[in-house]
Amino acid sequence: MKRIGLLSLALSSCIWVLILAPPARGQRGTDEARKLERLNAYPDVIVVNGKIHTMDARLSQVQGMAIRNHRIIALGTDDEIRQLAGPRTEVLDAIGRTITPGLIDSHTHPHVWAVEHWLGAEGDFSAQKYRDPQMQIFYAKGNDPVEILRSVERIVLERSKSLGPGKWIWVALFGGSNISESRKLVWPLFQPAVEGAIGTISREFLDTLAPNNPLLVFASEAIGPEAHNTKAQEEMMKILGFEAGGLNARSAVPYDIFFRGRLEDAADFVKRELLTCLVPQGITTFSNHYYGTPSIMKVFRQLYERGELPVRWGWWEGTLWGNQLRGRADSIGDNGDMRFFYRNLGDFRGIGNDYIWNVGVSNEAWETGLSCTAAKPLKTAADVSGGFMMDIVGGLRPDCSVPVDYDQLGGYRNVQAALESGLRIGFLHAYSEGTYEALLHMLDQEIASGRMTLDQVRALRISTEHNPIMRPDEVKRLARYNIMPGFNGYQVQGDIKGGGFLKAYGEQYMNWIAPMKSLVDAGAHPVFNTDSHLHKVPIWSKDMDYPAEWDGNIWAYIEFFVTRRMPSDSVTYNAEERMDRNTMMKSATIWGAEQLLNEKNIGSLEVGKLADFIVLDKDFFTIPEDQIHTIKTLLTVVGGKTVYKDPNY
Repeated sequence: MKRIGLLSLALSSCIWVLILAPPARGQRGTDEARKLERLNAYPDVIVVNGKIHTMDARLSQVQGMAIRNHRIIALGTDDEIRQLAGPRTEVLDAIGRTITPGLIDSHTHPHVWAVEHWLGAEGDFSAQKYRDPQMQIFYAKGNDPVEILRSVERIVLERSKSLGPGKWIWVALFGGSNISESRKLVWPLFQPAVEGAIGTISREFLDTLAPNNPLLVFASEAIGPEAHNTKAQEEMMKILGFEAGGLNARSAVPYDIFFRGRLEDAADFVKRELLTCLVPQGITTFSNHYYGTPSIMKVFRQLYERGELPVRWGWWEGTLWGNQLRGRADSIGDNGDMRFFYRNLGDFRGIGNDYIWNVGVSNEAWETGLSCTAAKPLKTAADVSGGFMMDIVGGLRPDCSVPVDYDQLGGYRNVQAALESGLRIGFLHAYSEGTYEALLHMLDQEIASGRMTLDQVRALRISTEHNPIMRPDEVKRLARYNIMPGFNGYQVQGDIKGGGFLKAYGEQYMNWIAPMKSLVDAGAHPVFNTDSHLHKVPIWSKDMDYPAEWDGNIWAYIEFFVTRRMPSDSVTYNAEERMDRNTMMKSATIWGAEQLLNEKNIGSLEVGKLADFIVLDKDFFTIPEDQIHTIKTLLTVVGGKTVYKDPNY
């Protein structure tokens, strides 16, 4: 890859000597113009009349740029760029609008969000489009547990009759009028979900409802509990070779069972999500792992080989590495023994192409058993610990003063094994200060043992995810190791994660909440991400509990970090952590590229880099802070190719 890149640059330099030479007159000038055209040396596209924020090291601004073979070949004034155009060069007039590099969403899961979007909210469409009535999620709704259970029974009975034996039935449960209410009504119905809960929805119960059909039942929130019957278990074992549960089942069933042998349809399904929910937002690159569905790689490869992949993907090797023994909550963690696998994997970070490349190995849900805090709880705090996904949900946490035997924790051992195998680790959940202490302990040990140097650790650019709670004294230690936390904002509010922490421990710990600016001040490069489905869907189809005002609007997420004000509760979360516009844009562009190990190609608009940019209807850098959410992306361009154009552009 490097040799090809150098050759391309050498050829480009030679050609541009011809272009920038003093213009010839008469026949000589005509001949040289013909030569340049035959050599395909003119720009494919020029952009003029723009306010282009390059986000380079000097934060340079220019009016225009020229693009050839997907890369930027020149930046400058309108006059300088216009004179480079050839007879077939496309001219893109920005009409004075703001242009920035394409946004990089360093943590999102479009192939996961696509399932509830297109099988749930748009289920009628998908069942017809893909000619399979199984490809539709039905919602059991109610205002109390009895009403919800009766709805489940009714839906399963109706679907069993309409589909016939052997066909999959998928039911999602939603209670009340919002996700917080639904969580309280629905989660206790699952077994095991919450300690001391009713646990009505057991495998035995589902077997009685659908003895002849594979049946999958979920809480409608993406992180909620799941259950399935014996028929579903048998089908998973027969087709997948393991029993999927939780988020793994959400991906494995549609992609590896419904779309089995239907790669064309699977590619259309994923492409539809990317074109509907990512590129209209201005996202040109995203990152994730493949959530229990390694076959999703075939889908992205198919789109890439056909030239139909509209965004770039920095992918993490890995998934939720549960042992997959019982297919419930125990299958979503990263506790299976991965040591032998990592020793034999090999370090292929950065290897790939301009659209798909590896960024390391992921053990996202490694944090089981690591959550703790030094904070002192409110006297009124309820102890909700010990239940389903306690490390994510929150409530009262263990005291960090109690020693933790890290070597007994599977998730910790796996991350350590990857590190000791010379791999780039990252995409690590960090929901409490105890998680950072575990990571810092691991890195301290590696350096103390002589296995790694400080520079080698810093070169890894280890990423931690979500980061709603961080103790102030940990900030400089994380920056010292060049750890790159990713922030999405919405996890500071609500009843779980950061919001749950504040409810249990009080606002005296507000300065622990998502300290993005403090990390910048300490020398770190934190990054922006969403971890959300960026499209408006009914409340029962939403994947996460983010504010309704943020539905389908990435600029609302970005506004939060500039203002720190949450529209859903009007609370300003840790006002001292407000980000200035330039730094915020860095976190969504060039720093995201650094985290994905590809800042040489993406993240800023510079000569030689890929031409990924967006045109905005308002100026992000000057619009009032509380109006950033009103910005719309008018044009999204990836490698000089327009992948989204607003009808009003």
